[in-house]
Amino acid sequence: MGPAIRRLLDLAVTDGLAPAVGCAVVLGGEALPIITAGAATSDTFFDLASVTKLFSTVTALALVDAGLLTLEEPVGQVLPAYSQGAKAGVTLRQLLTHTSGLPSEWSGWQRALDEGRAFDRALLLEDLLDTALEAPPGTRFEYSCTGFNTVMVLAEAVSGQPWPALVQAMVLDRLATDGLTGTPQVERCAPTEYQPEYGRGLIQGIVHDEAAWSLGGLSGNAGMFATAAGLSIFGEALRTGLTGILSPVMAAQMWRRQLPELLGQHFNPNDPGLGQGLGVRINQQPWMGSRGTHARGHGGFTGTSLLVDRRENLTVVLLSNRVSPSRAGDDATRLRKAVSDVVYSGA
Repeated sequence: MGPAIRRLLDLAVTDGLAPAVGCAVVLGGEALPIITAGAATSDTFFDLASVTKLFSTVTALALVDAGLLTLEEPVGQVLPAYSQGAKAGVTLRQLLTHTSGLPSEWSGWQRALDEGRAFDRALLLEDLLDTALEAPPGTRFEYSCTGFNTVMVLAEAVSGQPWPALVQAMVLDRLATDGLTGTPQVERCAPTEYQPEYGRGLIQGIVHDEAAWSLGGLSGNAGMFATAAGLSIFGEALRTGLTGILSPVMAAQMWRRQLPELLGQHFNPNDPGLGQGLGVRINQQPWMGSRGTHARGHGGFTGTSLLVDRRENLTVVLLSNRVSPSRAGDDATRLRKAVSDVVYSGA
């Protein structure tokens, strides 16, 4: 298995998919040697992009365990911007399953740049919360970074704590690794995109996602960095039930399919969004592989992914900086699938 994965990673670098690639595999609880290619080493931190949403979900569910949030009560009980109109029906469960009716993206950061305004987090969050719904809550699945940043604001409101501190206390401090962080050392990070148009230059050690960047870094939708080994430790915790992090009830809620119940008559079993738990994507075969029908996990725009499968007792981490120096190339879906297929064939 190792040589086959190494060939795939080496080819990804020589073909120009990404300058740096890393992979970690855990089979039956046994971690295999980390494999890297290009500019990556086993100590390289990668920008996880939307894989961050898994950490955001666990943080929110830990607050449910603590009695500070609920899955079913309208978030308008905490957020005044959600207290009237159609928004009054939005719940945390809907935000975590992309069924709130919110749009995929929030462009407040772009408006601030266009108007020559410095990023003011309080004003940006106010703008975020003013985002209008595109559909009534519970009537569609639409993958939404906007929704996950709304989860962040909700969590900060009920806890009185800044989001990075919550993620650290609720998740990272409970994992036996220093390979997960929202504030990495720049020199240990794989660079991402070159963005002179936003005055950013070559991005390294700072979140690539523009919305998270405007909000100060680690946010609900993006901003976590990890080594391959560090992310595999989180993956194994997720696979084995997040003991010591979530209650068994919340961990089970995170794992199970959510959309048939939430969408009711609006649920379309042929829709690719049907594989959705709380935060986790399910059976995403374009990258989880042909045998990943029971797998859970998440992918990230920067070329990252985490796959966990309880039936096969495996965790697969693939990290790359495929957006460096430009996002215009291959999105790494084929590489992720190829690695998944190799791991399943050897499991």
